[in-house]
Parts: sequence; C-alpha cells; structure tokens
Amino acid sequence: MNTEEILKKFKSKNKVSKERSKYLDGLLTRILIGIILILGSMIFINYKDKNKELYQKYIFTDSLAFHKFNKIYDKYMGKFVDESKTIPEDKVVFSETLSYKGIDKYLDGYKLEVGTSYLVPTLQSGIVVFNGDKDDYGKTLIIQGVDGVDIWYCGVDIHEISLYDYIESGSLLGESASDKITIVVVKDGEFLDFEKYLSEL
Repeated sequence: MNTEEILKKFKSKNKVSKERSKYLDGLLTRILIGIILILGSMIFINYKDKNKELYQKYIFTDSLAFHKFNKIYDKYMGKFVDESKTIPEDKVVFSETLSYKGIDKYLDGYKLEVGTSYLVPTLQSGIVVFNGDKDDYGKTLIIQGVDGVDIWYCGVDIHEISLYDYIESGSLLGESASDKITIVVVKDGEFLDFEKYLSEL
C-alpha cells in the first residue's frame, strides 16, 4: 500500500468520524435542552403554589400549542413530526370527507346529523391533545390542526387513537355513537363558525 492510498483511507475515516461527532454533538445538545426544560419546570412548579395551579391549567387543562412548538422545534432541532413516516406504506388508508344531512347550533359548537354508525373522518391533519369526557359534550377527542385550530369531535366511538398521536386529514377517527355528532372549532380561545371553517379548508 503506497502513501497516497494510506492518506485516502485516513481522510475517509476522518470524514466518517467528523459526521459521527456532529451527530453526537446534536444529540447531546437536544438531551441537555430537554433536561434544562424539565428542571426549569420543576423549579417553577415548586417555587409557589400559584405556579402549580398555572402549570396545571395551561399544561394539563388547556391544550398545548403544538403547531407553535412544532415550528420552533423544526427551526432549531429538525423535524418533530415527520409526516412521511406517520403512515406505513402498506397500510390501507381511510380517506374521506365529512358529510352530514343537517346541522344545528349546540352550545359552542354544531350538532351534525350523520346517521347511525357513521364513519367519522378527520377534518384537518394535527396532533391529538385531548381524549376524554367534557361537560355537556360527553366523549370528546380534540385534534390541534397544523393551522393552529383545535377541532373537538364529540359523540364518536374512537378507534385506536391515543393522546399525542399525529392524525392525517381524512383519516378514520371512529364511528358515531348515535345518529348525531358534535363538532366544535376553536382558535386562540375563540369559537369559530363550523361551516365557514369547513369552506376554507
């Protein structure tokens, strides 16, 4: 082996070593930022009882602003939600649009007449930020859309969906529990007109 070949091998090993080092530096930075955020949250919560109430209200009661978090994360740390990997290539995808026979105003949302065991699709891609019971609405699933709009789906028997799952637009949420479902559309704490929002999608 001559000197030129030895130098080439050394350079290629050095290049791989630099790439590994860059990746490990990035990973370490992300881990450290995560630890700092957790420690900061713990200090904030334990500093005053009022802080604990605020934390509970904005983190556990209200939904997190995932669309804002996602933009910041993408900018500084790379993709948080990789849409290309959310659905396996071999999976059969349910892709439908919401259709209904009638609509009536109900509390802050709208009650839609859909028929019994109607397969309910997602209106907008987003992240599940709530899955449970809400007063006056019953079973409720809230998806925060990529546009920052929270959509509440009430009266739906949910199919295999968990908190913080990423859901594609048109995906199957579940079946209507009766012949009606309730949809509530919220942006920045304001309740929007459902049909107007639907027409803008």
